[in-house]
Amino acid sequence: MDSDKNRNILEKQLKAIGKKVRVDILKKLSNSQVPLTYSVLQKEILGNNSNSTNFSFHLKTLKKNDLIENLEEGYTLTVLGRQILKNILSIEQILNVQNKSIMIRTSKYSKEPFDLRKIEEYLIKEGNMEKYQARQIAQEVEERLSKTSIEYLTAPLMREYINGILLENGLEKFRHNLTRLGTPPFEVKQYFTNSNLNPEAFIKILGTEISEQYLLLNLLPNKLADLYLSGDIYLLHLNYWSLRPLSLYISTSDLLEYNNKIIDLNSNLMKLILHLSNKMREIKPYFSEDLLLGDFNSLLDIFNENHKVSKESYLMLISELFKFNSTYLDDRSHLSLDLSFKYKEFFHEILRFLEKNEYHKFPNLMISYSDTKDDLETGFISLLNSKLQNSIRFYDKFESRLLNSTLNYVNVPSDYVSTTNKIILDKILINLHTIALQSHQNDDLFFDLVQERINEIFQIYLVKKKLIERKLNGSKSWNQLITSFFNHKEKNWIDTSLKSISFFGLNKAIKVHCGIEIDRIEKSEKFALDVLTLIKDIIYEKNSEENESYFINQPHEGKYLYETWIKTHSFQDKNGPAYSMDLIRKESKLDIKKQLELFKKFESILDGGSLYNYYYKSNKDRLTETIEKLISSKVPAFSICFD
Repeated sequence: MDSDKNRNILEKQLKAIGKKVRVDILKKLSNSQVPLTYSVLQKEILGNNSNSTNFSFHLKTLKKNDLIENLEEGYTLTVLGRQILKNILSIEQILNVQNKSIMIRTSKYSKEPFDLRKIEEYLIKEGNMEKYQARQIAQEVEERLSKTSIEYLTAPLMREYINGILLENGLEKFRHNLTRLGTPPFEVKQYFTNSNLNPEAFIKILGTEISEQYLLLNLLPNKLADLYLSGDIYLLHLNYWSLRPLSLYISTSDLLEYNNKIIDLNSNLMKLILHLSNKMREIKPYFSEDLLLGDFNSLLDIFNENHKVSKESYLMLISELFKFNSTYLDDRSHLSLDLSFKYKEFFHEILRFLEKNEYHKFPNLMISYSDTKDDLETGFISLLNSKLQNSIRFYDKFESRLLNSTLNYVNVPSDYVSTTNKIILDKILINLHTIALQSHQNDDLFFDLVQERINEIFQIYLVKKKLIERKLNGSKSWNQLITSFFNHKEKNWIDTSLKSISFFGLNKAIKVHCGIEIDRIEKSEKFALDVLTLIKDIIYEKNSEENESYFINQPHEGKYLYETWIKTHSFQDKNGPAYSMDLIRKESKLDIKKQLELFKKFESILDGGSLYNYYYKSNKDRLTETIEKLISSKVPAFSICFD
């Protein structure tokens, strides 16, 4: 009798919940934390189709069967209603496992049904997971999804779901392999709404971030990537780091002769300029920092020898140089010219061009002071008082101290390399400030950490060499370039390329470690010189043992190097970037003679490149006197900075 009664009750309850709208009412009330009024419940269930069904009838049926109750505040589930709903959901989950209807929107902008086998294939192919383990994870994904009400997933959300399960199962290694590259939508929105970013810059930023993430997540070993992320080292041009060398030095005459079989360049200056410009554009994809055109005088000689040269020819040359430099979207110069001031007409036309055009990025001018001493009054002074003042560096030609924009000497001793033109593979900088903080004024620990960091940089260079070789050795354009300009066989160019090791935070490190700045006490000066000497000695030993070409050189342009990256670290001053490129502090109280004496001590160690920045604070009437002091000191390279 009880059995018949129960069957009647079951039949009655199944009939009560036999309509989809009634199950929807139960689900809606279950998900609500408070009772819902008739009007709210009706709108939640039926939306704008409130006349499509007799909503009141369905509520009465559920209430009559004790599944819901109508309180003063509104409708809510009864205890029986919650129990019945729980079983309904269990039945739905069972049915979902048998016939899953979740749709996935793929990265190819199409939709397809959820497929367990594709999860397995994804884990095996991209995660390097064993088949049996991939099947276990895929089954867990399917089981969990079946317990949800999800009907539609994007591929990125599905990957996040899988990654969460991997982490819960302690499978972090596979989670790392499956890390996807991209920019969070919030950041993309900020870029999108930034009116200062043109469309090209917008696209480039997004691509740059993916390239950087790929390097740090997938190409560099975790330990080495962590050095960058923690601020212990700095890598230049992170987005291109694994794709190409840092800089190239090519003789201008070599560039003019490159593949020139069609025209007599000396007879047509316009074609000469276009030929040079085209060749520079061909080379552009193969460096990140700058192209240094050595002996630019050879081109200007052709201008001087051509009696028909006009101002329009100079204007075209200058315009093409500006145009090349302006193809970059940052505020730095990516072209450097090695020349003498004796070509006064060329400089005169540059100044005229600057007066009429709003160009901000003129190429760096590496001007030899050795053979232009007689032009101090009329030459140097006029340049330093012009818009060119931030683009000019002076160097001693007879000492072969030509610098590129990363302050690397390219005319290095002949026993290191056998060619005139050179490839600078990279420049990697170590943070001496963090070493000082970690060593707690213990000299031995400081030196041990320096040794450890330099050895880690050697490891990073090994990684870069493999990546660059893999990327470029199969390129016909690159192989033609190196055989034409660098006289290297395809397999050995990377071994003979220059590899720069540098540092930043030297002055801060010495102040932390010694308690006072380098230029104020002999103890600080000696410790700083000992640190750099140690780096040089380690490099010398490495070169001797492996026939390598590592060099130590000065940091460069501290502002652009650190102002963006430093935001994520704790070393930033309130007034700007934390670190300066200068070996002699801008705030130093030493007179120019003593500054030069101290600088030369550093310069004797930094065989890979150094630049003395003199911060001119006096009346400009005495500028000639200052320049004469700098030249007579025979400092290899200098620039004058105005406050």
